[in-house]
Amino acid sequence: MRYVIISVLILLLFSPLVSAQGEFLFDLAAKSQSDGAYVKHWSAAYPPDPKADIIVYSEAKNMAYKRLSALGFVYAVYDPMDNIVAVEKISSFKRSYDPNIVYYTLHPKDDWIEGIYKIKIVVFDMVDREAYDENVSSDPFAIGINPDMYKTFYDTGANAKDLGVLRELGVPAARAVLNFKIDKNISIYPPDRLLLHDVRFVDDSTDRIIGEKLLIEVKIDNNYKDDAQIKLAMLVDNSLVSTKDVTVKGLSTSNITFDAKAGKIGTFKLHFGADTNDVKYRNAELTFTIKNETDSTRLELPKITITGMNVNKEFAGVGDNVIVTVNLINNGKTGNKTITVYSNREPIGSSEVELPYLEEKSIEIPVTLKNTGINKITVSDAPALFRNVFVQDGGTSATGQNTVLTKVKENSLKLSMVMVFLMFAGMLYYVRNKLKEEIPVNALSQGISNKPEENKISDIKIKLTNQVEIFSSKIKKILKKKPRG
Repeated sequence: MRYVIISVLILLLFSPLVSAQGEFLFDLAAKSQSDGAYVKHWSAAYPPDPKADIIVYSEAKNMAYKRLSALGFVYAVYDPMDNIVAVEKISSFKRSYDPNIVYYTLHPKDDWIEGIYKIKIVVFDMVDREAYDENVSSDPFAIGINPDMYKTFYDTGANAKDLGVLRELGVPAARAVLNFKIDKNISIYPPDRLLLHDVRFVDDSTDRIIGEKLLIEVKIDNNYKDDAQIKLAMLVDNSLVSTKDVTVKGLSTSNITFDAKAGKIGTFKLHFGADTNDVKYRNAELTFTIKNETDSTRLELPKITITGMNVNKEFAGVGDNVIVTVNLINNGKTGNKTITVYSNREPIGSSEVELPYLEEKSIEIPVTLKNTGINKITVSDAPALFRNVFVQDGGTSATGQNTVLTKVKENSLKLSMVMVFLMFAGMLYYVRNKLKEEIPVNALSQGISNKPEENKISDIKIKLTNQVEIFSSKIKKILKKKPRG
């Protein structure tokens, strides 16, 4: 009889348990997600590669007792020979009615043999309901005895173990078994690891005009954690147009842009290729038509835009001619535009230009500057583009140099002498004022030394005057020796 009872207990221990209030879900996932949803693994087969992720998704609902749930998820992994190759325990604690969700990630070893593996899962409920009812009060009078303790417990449950509410292991609440396969011929990547999709023109128009630049955008999803490096090829009617090396971060989407030029009239189909079989395609083809500008209804008006401007002189004399160069492009229908040049907001010249669609052109507009000083040169519709030209009386040199600066450079020696003389005179002036500001220490010393101080000051003045005269005579001799030009 004793053996019968033991056998029954063993059967109960290893038989599947379903909690009266709990709902459980276990599955092999492709990746971990924080929002509770999971992506089912595409094959439940993995290579013996440590880079592979065997992700076990575990979910338990309706396990909260009085808004408290604490579960222990125990995993034991068995190989085809029924030997354990991995063990893990993960706890989940919640102070809410939310489900307990756990991801267990297992990395296969290089020496794992091929075959079917088993993951046996046991979920333990660690909340001691009887202790909860005995040790935790919901009466406001009892809570008032130790409000801080109850505040922590009811807010976060961080002290649940201190209150004896949690068991060390708990009672089994559910069991499950998942199978997966180890196969050396299996790739760690999903069959749709890379998904190329939603190709489009950046301006969303398939009505193109001959000669224009085309910008094509395509999206690539990487559904695996490792970064992917691939070479993409863009083809038009099976003719290679462009290639691009692309790196797509793991578990992310990249927007890839290709550029081309509409070089031939007709209707074409654009599609893509890659140097790997890991890429799948969805909405990856685009049919478009290239027309002459006159046949297209996409362009309604000219759109001539000024892209730059410059002047050929920064210094000029009154009445001199200055050439203003203006760069333009037409992004609209063929048309005309009058370009006006302004000096300090006053119009001083203009020119008319005709541009076809997408044509770029530079025009030169000669203008005459009559106002002295700084002339701010601008052009119509582009006030942010400007150049300053300094205009002065007396003209300008052939090289456009400032005549004032030229005169200064020619008389640099005389200018240096004048500066030295002014510095010396300033020193003399400073010394004289400094001597006048000196105050006697006391009346006695002032009475005794008035005359000697006056003599000292007079001696200094005489010496300084003599030095100035000597310095002045030297400057005069130097000036006499310099030939006049």
